[in-house]
Amino acid sequence: MGDLSESRLTAAISDGRLAEDFLQDCAYRKRSSKNTVESYKSDLKKFMDFMAVERKTFLIRCSREDIIAFIKSLELAGETNRTRSRRLSCLRMFFGFIKEKGRIAELPTTGLRNPKIPKTLPKTLSRLEMKKLLEEGQKGDKYKRRTGVMLEVMYATGMRVSEMVGLRLEHLLLDDGVILIEKGKGSKGRTVLAPEITVKHIVGYLDEIRPLILEGGYSQWVFVSKAGNPINREYVWTLFKELAKDAGIEKPMMPHLLRHTCATHLLENGCDLLTVQNLLGHSHLSTTEIYTHVLEERKRKVFNIAHPRARRG
Repeated sequence: MGDLSESRLTAAISDGRLAEDFLQDCAYRKRSSKNTVESYKSDLKKFMDFMAVERKTFLIRCSREDIIAFIKSLELAGETNRTRSRRLSCLRMFFGFIKEKGRIAELPTTGLRNPKIPKTLPKTLSRLEMKKLLEEGQKGDKYKRRTGVMLEVMYATGMRVSEMVGLRLEHLLLDDGVILIEKGKGSKGRTVLAPEITVKHIVGYLDEIRPLILEGGYSQWVFVSKAGNPINREYVWTLFKELAKDAGIEKPMMPHLLRHTCATHLLENGCDLLTVQNLLGHSHLSTTEIYTHVLEERKRKVFNIAHPRARRG
């Protein structure tokens, strides 16, 4: 019995090391984002717990049937297709990694398909809603006005909230209307363009609002707390929700809402899909293609106006 317990402990330790090696590889060789690595960590822990408790075996002994049983257990627990698809993708990458290391001979994920994810259009704010939010952000105390500038920067440039809170003063090339994003998703840098009105509001924030927040202190960060630290990304959404409430906006202020809104409004105003891809920092055009419904709607409106057979009367 003692030998069996010792064997199980050794296998569990080995599983933990394999998982840690995989996460380290994602973080440093593949340069995955911190959030992605944390998601993989959560997915692997859930799978390892399932294997130990339900299947009474370990990762290097994993079979295709084990993974099918795991995915089925997630479905019975009420997990969405999207979440189950993400977990399976993580396992596919993990087992590919340990096969490269020579720890397994065959991939247990071979032939397994991800659950179908229903296509949903990105949620966006209307132009009137954005106008109300931007106007509301120019009122109130120094902290509310800081929130207003953060919101405008995200809407105007399409940058992610993590990219916005990571901005340093040296990233602002405002004379040229350019903002440098040093590390975006996957640690890829890029530049974004800031409209003239946005540049004006950033300059006003830097000259008038930021010094009041810092109270004479120094910070390298653009959007700062009183202590000079960058704003916490989760806290940003709390601030945006408060601003939306003050502006009478009922739509939930969720991550990526402003990014989706920026992309949609650009396309509605005639911007092409490739330019939007570059501005948002998408590695593949397929990621940007979630917005093609906007182009289709615009094409339909132009057709109905321009085509003689589409006119009535």
